[in-house]
Amino acid sequence: MELTAVQISPYALEGLRAPLMGHVHSVFNTSFNVELGDALVHVGRDADAFSCTSITIPAGEMSLVLGGLEPGQVVTVRNGYLRLYRPSDIVSIDLQGAEPVNCSVPALFDTESARWALSWLRERRLRERSGLPSSTETLRALTGLREGASSKRIADHVHYLCGRGLGLTPSGDDILLGYACARSAFGQATGLIDLLAKESTGRTTPVSCSYLSAFSRGGVNPVYRDLLLAARDRDADAFGDAATSIEQIGSTSGVDALLGLSIGFSYVATHAASPVHSAA
Repeated sequence: MELTAVQISPYALEGLRAPLMGHVHSVFNTSFNVELGDALVHVGRDADAFSCTSITIPAGEMSLVLGGLEPGQVVTVRNGYLRLYRPSDIVSIDLQGAEPVNCSVPALFDTESARWALSWLRERRLRERSGLPSSTETLRALTGLREGASSKRIADHVHYLCGRGLGLTPSGDDILLGYACARSAFGQATGLIDLLAKESTGRTTPVSCSYLSAFSRGGVNPVYRDLLLAARDRDADAFGDAATSIEQIGSTSGVDALLGLSIGFSYVATHAASPVHSAA
């Protein structure tokens, strides 16, 4: 069976550039993950939301690909093809014609954008809906991230949240990713990106690690990018659409990510400083 990928993320493009052998990591109703080297790449349908670790294939082909696909089966990448070795045949996915998707964190310079975004997100009662159980320690960590304590205290809060919660992406990780995304957009994530990469190693799920790894390379889900651009432009309709799309991710993953973004916006709004951007 042969087909052509529709879109590909920079994370997947970089991770699958060299010849590799790996395996099917996990299989779901409408998508699957493959592990190759240090990369965990999500293969989904082009009709669904795109993630920063994704390759997409035509929606109509997915059910055919999933038939007989199971975790542990061999996967290879060579000469621009991703190949899945099922018991009955080989599925070859041509990656060479896939459209690269912009997953970069946009650079925002006006901290009023953070205040504007924060005013919108406060109306969504995110803390009440978070998947992270309420506790004194959790409140201390979230407050510490918002207030921007010393680097040592920030590291302690990141350590507490990393891997905390249930699911493929624990709530603590979703919060941290949203938080770091907001700070990064305003050039206020110096040291934080490396800290997240360090803390996630061996302490959280493979799926979370893949998202944090993509973020360390400057990549986020495109809908996060849409939200940040809408905040920059003060576009209420676009911001609301992006926020609603994020909310719909997973059981509570999207709500937790928005909570992290709101905490990051709050940090930016109260710690206005000269931003340092490596790229727009």
